[in-house]
Amino acid sequence: MSSHQSNQSNQGFDEPGRTLQFWSRVFLALVFLPTSVSWGQETRTAEIERQRAEKAANPQPEKPDKTEKTIRFVDDHQIVERLSTGYYGWNVRFGGLPQRSGFALGPEYKLQSDFLGGNTFRVGAQLSTKLYEKYYANWEVPHVARDHISVDFNAAHRNYTQVDYFGPGPDSSEDARTDYRLEDTSLDALVGIKPAKHVQLGGAAGYLWVNVGPGTSGSVPSTDQVFPPSLAPGIDRQTDFLRYGPYVQVDYLDSSVKPANGGLYTFQYIWYEDQKLGGYDFQRMDAEIQQYFGFFNNTRVLAFGARTTLTTAGRGQVIPFYMQPTVGGSNDLRGFPAFRFYDNNSFVLNGEYRWHVMSLLDMAVFADAGKVFPRRGELNFGNLQVDGGVGFRFNVKGQPFMRVDIAAGNEGVQVWLKFNQIFARQPAGTAAQPIR
Repeated sequence: MSSHQSNQSNQGFDEPGRTLQFWSRVFLALVFLPTSVSWGQETRTAEIERQRAEKAANPQPEKPDKTEKTIRFVDDHQIVERLSTGYYGWNVRFGGLPQRSGFALGPEYKLQSDFLGGNTFRVGAQLSTKLYEKYYANWEVPHVARDHISVDFNAAHRNYTQVDYFGPGPDSSEDARTDYRLEDTSLDALVGIKPAKHVQLGGAAGYLWVNVGPGTSGSVPSTDQVFPPSLAPGIDRQTDFLRYGPYVQVDYLDSSVKPANGGLYTFQYIWYEDQKLGGYDFQRMDAEIQQYFGFFNNTRVLAFGARTTLTTAGRGQVIPFYMQPTVGGSNDLRGFPAFRFYDNNSFVLNGEYRWHVMSLLDMAVFADAGKVFPRRGELNFGNLQVDGGVGFRFNVKGQPFMRVDIAAGNEGVQVWLKFNQIFARQPAGTAAQPIR
């Protein structure tokens, strides 16, 4: 403070008139300040109430974001439905090829008739962005003898150019990734009998021609360059198989495409007989349980699955690595790469909590656990690999069309875009063996 200002201040306190003026201003401020603050608060409150009343009198719909606009556009214009439903029997089939094959699609022709109580014939071809190929034909006759007998015929040729192989056993290294080419052709027939409403017994037989060669990805070594026949049986020479066996299936699901209640239990036993080399005879047993519990008018669903595959080779026989069960990928352990673990036996558990979001979308949170093991006696809950994540399920006319699953395990995060369900309804019989 300057000396001039200090003098003025001292003079003010020495003069009685100015002292009276100062205290008068303080008094007036203390009297009128609360009133002015209260008045300001009341004015602001009234302004807020006025704005609320105007908004209620003139409601404006909330503007959807870009994602919601896109979903509504696809739903309103039935874009997905038009692509998948087809035209005069022709349609575009999405997916259906193995994991890590890239985006796949192709034409399919479907012909339905009333012959033998109704039947369906399909023929199609698919090609992926990684040049995986599949050509197939299928004839289903499900209603013979008033639904008591069903007959299926299947033919397929597959050429998968970059199937991953990490080595044998549960302790294989993620860094040991290689790839191989799997080419096979199969012919199979199935006959099923329904002795009761929810029960089907049957048998299947088929022939399988197999060829295995070097992988083509170029980003990882070819399997034959890293793993000898002792670690990858059958890598050096392949054979053909005659395969046959029985199955039993109990099915009381409330829907075959999007179940919310009920169960599906499948058991089958398949013999594989080496037709050329005499060293690869084995048997394979598959058992699977699916169980669903719906609540809140089926807008919430708890889904559980358990599956095991057990194989047995005869004395002096081995199981080719490309015929071994695998664990890892979009259909079982979603937090791990496709075909991450190979061995003679496998065990997988899945659990999901699903809820309905809108007509086009369902969501799910899930957990998976599983393992492979060399001896059947190791079928237990020990040493399981685990993962968890969230899924988005897109529907057409209330039926699943596409799913996106994001899962995390101890080897990282995996994102899957698939055109099937996680608990895919696998057909019984030899045509479903092995699942790749």
